[in-house]
Amino acid sequence: MKIPAFSLMLLGLFAFYQGRAQQPLEYCNNRFGFCVEYPVDLHLAKDRPINGDGITLEADAGEIEVVIAGSHNVMEWTPEKIFSFEKAEFEDTYKAPAQELKFQADSQGFEAILSAGGEIEAIRMWSLNGVYVLVSIKGPEAKTARVESLWNSMRVKFSS
Repeated sequence: MKIPAFSLMLLGLFAFYQGRAQQPLEYCNNRFGFCVEYPVDLHLAKDRPINGDGITLEADAGEIEVVIAGSHNVMEWTPEKIFSFEKAEFEDTYKAPAQELKFQADSQGFEAILSAGGEIEAIRMWSLNGVYVLVSIKGPEAKTARVESLWNSMRVKFSS
């Protein structure tokens, strides 16, 4: 059975665009000089950061929220200090002590997974030249595997 050349061309184009559709998307923040690659199944959330210095994305019909934000480290906080601030904010949101499921830090940043009140938050922080980037992914504990999958698929690049 012969397949017409036109059909082969259409199949080739379909395969090409399917492959491109799975490429990660990218959010860049010129003010702080970083870009973050994120999966295509995340989309802009209705709620946006108040100061416009970041992006809020969501997945799974809004059950999972991803916040990407940058800041100048004018207080020269260590990654551990920034983590303690983020942890306190998480505990305040859920009015419960946070359980640290994971925490690892060095001089360039940290990664942590917190749990409280049936919710989970995976946070990563990277720093370079007085700027830091925070990626926070929150969702119900039932979606822990999905949160971790998103967390592990995001990449940060600094332009400076």
